[in-house]
Amino acid sequence: MKILYILNSTKPDGGATKSFLTLLDGVIAKGITPVVVMPDNNGIYKVLINKGITVKVLDYRMNVYPKLSTAKDYLMFIPRLFARRIMEYNAVKLIMEICKEHEIDLIHSNVGLVSCGLSAAKKLNIPHILHIREYGDKDFGLHYFPTKSSFYKNICFPKSYVICITKGIAEYHHLSGSNVRVIYNGICCDSHSEHSEFYGKKFFLFAGRVEAAKGTMQVVEAFSLLLKESGNMDVTLKLAGSLDDELYVNKIRSYISQKGLEEYIEFLGPRNDLDLLMHDSLAIIVSSSLEAFGRCLPEAMLNNCLTVGRNTGGTKEQYDNGVQFCGEEIGLRYETTEELCDVFKNIINSDEHEYDRMKENAYNTVFHLYDHKNYVDSVYSFYKEILL
Repeated sequence: MKILYILNSTKPDGGATKSFLTLLDGVIAKGITPVVVMPDNNGIYKVLINKGITVKVLDYRMNVYPKLSTAKDYLMFIPRLFARRIMEYNAVKLIMEICKEHEIDLIHSNVGLVSCGLSAAKKLNIPHILHIREYGDKDFGLHYFPTKSSFYKNICFPKSYVICITKGIAEYHHLSGSNVRVIYNGICCDSHSEHSEFYGKKFFLFAGRVEAAKGTMQVVEAFSLLLKESGNMDVTLKLAGSLDDELYVNKIRSYISQKGLEEYIEFLGPRNDLDLLMHDSLAIIVSSSLEAFGRCLPEAMLNNCLTVGRNTGGTKEQYDNGVQFCGEEIGLRYETTEELCDVFKNIINSDEHEYDRMKENAYNTVFHLYDHKNYVDSVYSFYKEILL
């Protein structure tokens, strides 16, 4: 069985990338021969090359309109849109050539907004799986090209299949039927006996890209409110994640400066020791306005970390799954900034072992529902159903 995987990004800290790598290792062990197409030779490129995997680098983008944030974006909108159409056309041609060269049986696009693999599969009349990991417009403010209705129409052909990472994603996109599967991301996390550099210090943790969609500002505002109301100066907030959105990061830095919180809030940038940070934190905050799945939530639970999550999207679905599985809450939910501040207070004032049962239930829920072996087995079974 030869599968062509098409990625939207090579960034190693992205949830889609992590889930792909987990899947890749699993299906290789089952005898699948992968070929991977990616938009650049950064990030995980060398990781795959060192594994001996065939990797092709092509120039393509997600099938959405260019962003409009700055004056330059408005000036460059038409040229960028035109350039993307040319890239899409060339990418489809090259993917078709790769499929013929390697005798590909099925194309698997790792996110829903990359369409060049779908177009190539249609032309070659081979099966295609679209792995939808996002709402698209509702979470990231992206605009489907040329329209959202055309996106849905495009995936409706006889050999088109879809994997949605949550029930909420499937419901939002109105996807159901025998060609659709809901398969939760697989989480694999080894236990650690060591500690992070912050071990012994009281801190809350935010882990993820520092951007509006992730709700970082709300966490900072709630933490500022906590310090103002409680006067507790023995706790800090650490923001671990990429700082690519310069305008948004500067907005947060300005707020921190205005409130005089420089010594209490720290930007850690991207980290490769998140599991240790999770283990040693008071709690991790998942504040996305609408997380599709929220991979860091179950990762934290597997690291015996108390989780605090905004009661929306995939975060809510994971908490609901926990209640259904073990009959109790597996994390602390909130909806408003004031509620998040109250959660902070409760955690700080709690007994050392007050949340032990909640953390144990959370661990068991993740181990049962999101185990990486189940994830790989479910996708592999879908492959066999399609091809055999």
